Amino acid sequence: MDNYTKDLAKVALVVQPGFVPLDVAVPQQVFGYWPTYTTALWPGGVPYELTLVSAVPAEDPAVPREVEPLDRLDAADTVIVAGVQDPTGPPDAELVGRLRDAHSRGSRMVSICTGAFALAAAGILDGRMATTHWRWAGLLRDRHPSVTVREAELYVEDTGVFTSAGVLAGTDLCLHLLRLDHGQAAANTMARYLVSPPHREGGQAQYIDPLPPRGDQVITEVITWILEHLDEPLTLESVSRHSHMSTRTLRRRFRAATGTSVMNWVAVQRVARARNLLETTRLGVDDIAHRCGFGSAESLRIHFTALTRTSPSRYRRTFAG
Repeated sequence: MDNYTKDLAKVALVVQPGFVPLDVAVPQQVFGYWPTYTTALWPGGVPYELTLVSAVPAEDPAVPREVEPLDRLDAADTVIVAGVQDPTGPPDAELVGRLRDAHSRGSRMVSICTGAFALAAAGILDGRMATTHWRWAGLLRDRHPSVTVREAELYVEDTGVFTSAGVLAGTDLCLHLLRLDHGQAAANTMARYLVSPPHREGGQAQYIDPLPPRGDQVITEVITWILEHLDEPLTLESVSRHSHMSTRTLRRRFRAATGTSVMNWVAVQRVARARNLLETTRLGVDDIAHRCGFGSAESLRIHFTALTRTSPSRYRRTFAG
C-alpha cells in the first residue's frame, strides 16, 4: 500500500449534474472544513486544499455556488468524483477527457458511489477492481466488462485508484484516505467528529436486496418453486428434475436469466431469508438455519459470512427492529 503524504493536499471534488448531495457533503467535511480542535493534529491547519469543480456553470441552481471550471482539475493531486442519482446516461465528454489526463499525470483518482461510471468511461478502471452502489453494479459490469466489479465491498483500492460503494460508504473511503495520508489518529479524530466508526465491519453485501431475474418465464417459474422449497435439501439435480430440463440446459438458461449459477442463487436467497428472520424475529440461529435450508447453524454462519462479510449475530445487532 502506498504511503501518501501531504503532496496530495490539493483535492478537486467533481460535481456532476444530478449529483448525490451526500456524496459531495462527506468529502467536503473530510477534506475541507475541520473544526478547530481537530487542526491541533496538523500544526499548519487543515492539511488539504479543496476545490469543487463542475462542467455545469456555477450560476446553475442545481450545483453548489462555489464550483469552479473543470480546468482546475489540472492542478489537483487527488481527484474525487461524486456520484449521480442516475448513472445510465453518458458522463460529460470534457469531464471524461480531463479525468483521463489527471490520471495520466499521476493524480490519485477516487470515486464515491456511482462516480465510478465517470472513471470507467475514462478508461481508468480498465483491468482494475472497483465497486459502486450495489443497485448499479450490474450496469457497471455490463457497460465496462474490462472492470472487475466487487459489489460486496464498501470500498476498493487498486493501484492508486479508489472506488466506494453506495452513498454512506463514501465516508468509509474518505476516512481510509485520511488514514493513508495522515495516520490513524487523524482518521479517528475525524470519525468521532462525524459520529462514525473509523472502520465498519462487513461490506456492502449486508445491505443488498437480491434483484429479480430478467426475462425467461420458465426460469421465473423454477425460481418460484425454489423459493417455496427453500427450507428443503436442494441440489442442481433435484431442481433439474422439477424443471424437466437437463442440468446442462438448466445451467445455461438460469445463468442467462439471473447472471449466476443455480446453487449460488439458492445460497443468496437462503441468506436473504436468514437476514429477514434475523431482523424480524427472535428465533435462534439454529431455527433460522433450518428454516432457510442450511441444515445447521454452522453452515448458516459460513454462508452468511461469505456473502455479507459479517456474522449473523452482528447483523442482528445492527438491523433487528
